[in-house]
Order: sequence, then structure tokens, then C-alpha cells
Amino acid sequence: MDFLQNIQLIQGGMGVYVSNYRLANAVAACQPGVTAGTVSGTALDVVYVRLLQLGDPGGHIRSALAAFDAQFQVDIGGKIIHQYLIANGKPPGERFRYGPRQTLYTQDGSQKMALPGDLPLPVQLLVDQELVELLIATAFAEVWLAKRGHHGKVLINFLHKVQLPLVYALYGAMLAGVDGIVVGAGNPEGLPQMCTRLAQHLPVTTEHGLLYRESGETFQVDFDPQEMAAGRLAQESLKRPAFLAIVSLEALVGVLANSPTEPPDGFIIEHHTAGGHNAPPQGPLKKDALDQPIYSIQDEPDFDVISRYNKPFWLAGGYNSREKLLAAKQAGATGVQIGTAFALAQESGLSLVHKTALLDSLRQGASDADLVRTTLFSPTGYPFKVAQLPGTLAEETVYERRNRVCDLGFLQQRGFSKPDPDGVRDLFQRCPAGPLSDFTRKRGLPFNAAGKRCLCNGLLAAVGLGNIHPTNDDEPAIVTLGNDLDAVRRLSSQGQVSYWACDVVRDLLGEDGWVI
Repeated sequence: MDFLQNIQLIQGGMGVYVSNYRLANAVAACQPGVTAGTVSGTALDVVYVRLLQLGDPGGHIRSALAAFDAQFQVDIGGKIIHQYLIANGKPPGERFRYGPRQTLYTQDGSQKMALPGDLPLPVQLLVDQELVELLIATAFAEVWLAKRGHHGKVLINFLHKVQLPLVYALYGAMLAGVDGIVVGAGNPEGLPQMCTRLAQHLPVTTEHGLLYRESGETFQVDFDPQEMAAGRLAQESLKRPAFLAIVSLEALVGVLANSPTEPPDGFIIEHHTAGGHNAPPQGPLKKDALDQPIYSIQDEPDFDVISRYNKPFWLAGGYNSREKLLAAKQAGATGVQIGTAFALAQESGLSLVHKTALLDSLRQGASDADLVRTTLFSPTGYPFKVAQLPGTLAEETVYERRNRVCDLGFLQQRGFSKPDPDGVRDLFQRCPAGPLSDFTRKRGLPFNAAGKRCLCNGLLAAVGLGNIHPTNDDEPAIVTLGNDLDAVRRLSSQGQVSYWACDVVRDLLGEDGWVI
């Protein structure tokens, strides 16, 4: 993983398809070996299914899926195209069709399970094979497109909270030669070793913690790459990508660096001013007058301690200028990760409507505090940054007007109903942002659902892939950015002009590839 030592700028993996292949490709190619582009691995199965239904303008997805089939002598990509492509795109008022749901099943294909015996054994759960193929192929395609035409480094970012699809999308990215895996929103213990095993096409096991399980019960999903497509994906060993863990404080760095399985190859130390999900404040939760979590000195990382573990690390959250890059390197960091400035670059997947609205706000003099707030909207329970844009889920009236649905389920909680008289339980999936009646029927407390927004649908809407409600209303978007917008102001001349990904790179690293 020697290449990590030279990477001074990592473009953050943001949202759902905000960090798309176009953005990652542009950043990786801008200063190869010094910059790394990152694609978001979240919800790629849904993104690609919907882009195909829009006609796949330019044919890029079809090219990538055809490359997957040609490389491994399979017809997985062809089947996906045949099933979802709509020539010239669906009518504007027509809803998107769904792909396979992210659901766990028991060995008999049901969602019924008896209470365990006295000595419960690990219970094997199943995932729909069509979903597995879709996850592998779409992750391959996104990385393949991001790596096309240059020799720079491309990473893929995952949320550990979105657990079910992770191993399959990770494997698909590795099949495309991804250079690094970045995982945040949870403790990624065990994932570096999983990367090592998948590089050799060895079987791996993912444990799933189910709510309301009996004492001693464990549940797992096995994945054997040799069983995919009659072993055609596993003919040649793969490059083992670097693994970077996103953490907020030195304590987790220490735990992971001393992993009993395999440590990460590096760390991204993410400050709570970064966009997206943030680690919660240390200690009891306190909130300000705007209902924002209050952070303190306890939430500031100790870079001296982190440096002692002799692993490269990058600082994220407000490190968006040359001066801050210098400060990061003086603190022992290899470089920085930047998200927000890239989110508003021309290549990002964020819809033009929202980019324009954000730049208009800056042109009118909006402050950081006016534009971005730290909320508790996320069904995960983690704090989540939300841009305060009219007509989006940031507005209480928009949230109240939206019919609560949970039709995608990336952030769903999985657990068991109470057993019936015969000792049989239902394996359920629920979401605090879904219909309240469904959440409470599945043993949820109304308090835990209050104010929760549907991030799955909202983030897809933010990149122009929102569905249409049965009432013919468009799905409202939710947009996430970091708290520090100085780089955006600088690059856009206070919101007056657009800019490109390489403008962000030159702003940080210099016009002629200045390397510190």
C-alpha cells in the first residue's frame, strides 16, 4: 500500500451518487498519484436500475456492464440491461420500477423462525441471488467507469450501517480493480481481513445482529465467490485494495490498529464539521436552541496519539485550503479529505437545481450557519448534516406533508417479533422514518421515530433519481454538506460562477501540481 504515502488529497465519497464515477474519474486523473477520487458505494443497485429506466444517456452504464460480462464470460450485465433498460427513458410522470429488495431470508426462503434450543448454533440466513448479482455488477461498473482513461487512484466509500449489501458491492469493486475501500458510520473490525480473503476468492461470513434475539443466538450470511456464475468471477486472484477506516477519535484508531484479525491500512479522521453522518458527541446528549447536538473539547481528536500507531491518516471536516493542508501535515497527517467543495463541482451527481440554489444562497451572503445545520433526522441515530434549502426535507412543512413510506430500506433495522404460542417468530424489517404504524407494530417506540426523515428516498431525489409518489408528488430531496463553505465561496466567487473538480484540486495543491 505504498501509494497511500503520496496521496495528499482524497475526494470524499458523498451521499448517494453525489460522488459518482464522473467526479471520481476527474479527481483521480487531475494529479495521478497525488489525488484520489472516490465513488459512493451506497445504493448503487437502485441508482443503476433507475438510470437504465431513464434510457442510460450516453450508454455509459451499458458499456460498463458489457465490460463486466466480457471480462468474466458471463451474462449478468446483459440480464440487468434487458430487465431494466427503457429505450429513450420512461415518461416523466411514470414511477420507477423497483429492483430486488435488500431482505434477509431463512434457509427455507421464508421469514419465520422457531425459538432456539438450549445450545443455539449460528443461524445461516440468505440473500436473494438476483440482488447479489446486481450489487456485484453495479459496483464493478461504477469503479470501472471511474478508472477509465487514466492511471490515477480510485476508492469506493461504504457506510457500515448499510450492512447487507456491503460484502457484495465490495467484491464487485475489487473485480474492477478498485485501489481502496473506505468505510465509515460504524466500527469496521473484520473488514480488512475480508478484503484479503476476497482478493483470493475465499469464502467470507458476515454477522448480522438482529433485534430481540434470544440469548446466545447469532446470525450470519455466507458468501463464497467460487459459487458465483459457476466460478467464472474467481478465475484469477485480485489486487487487495487498501482499507481506510473513517473514525472520529483516537480511541477507535487504537482498537482497530491492534485488531485481532487485520488492521486497516490507514485512517480518515473525520471532524464533526464534515458533511453527511457524524459521530455523536461524547457524553450525554445536549442540544442548542436550534436542536443541534453540542460538541465539546472531548470530541477533538489527539493527533499525537494517532501518529503513534504509524499508520497514514488524512484529516476531514473543514480542511479545505492550502493553509489547512499544511496544518494537517504538520499535525502528522499524510493529507486531507475534502467533500463539500467537490459536491458543488460540475461533475458531481448533485442535481443542478440544488447546486444553483446553494450558489444563489452564497451570492446573497448566507453564512455557514444559515445554510447547514446538524440534525437528528437520520434513522440511524447518528447526527446528520442538512443543507437548509427551500422545498426539501430540511423544511418542517415539507416533512409533515410527505407520506411516510419505506420502500427501499437501506437503513432498516432487522429483528424478531414476539413468538407465537408455537414458539415461531417473524423476521421483520422496520425503519424509524417509515410509517409509524408499521414501526410500532414491529416493537418500535414512537419516540424513536419522531422527526426521522427518509434518507434513502431523499438522497436519491437530491441527484435527480427520486421516485414519484402515488399522489403524483415528486419525492422531496435532502441535501447534505459540511459546515465550512469557505472553499465553495472562493471557487465560485461568492456563488457567482460554476467550477470543476480540477479547480478544487488546483486551489488546494497549486496550479502546477504543487506538492508539499
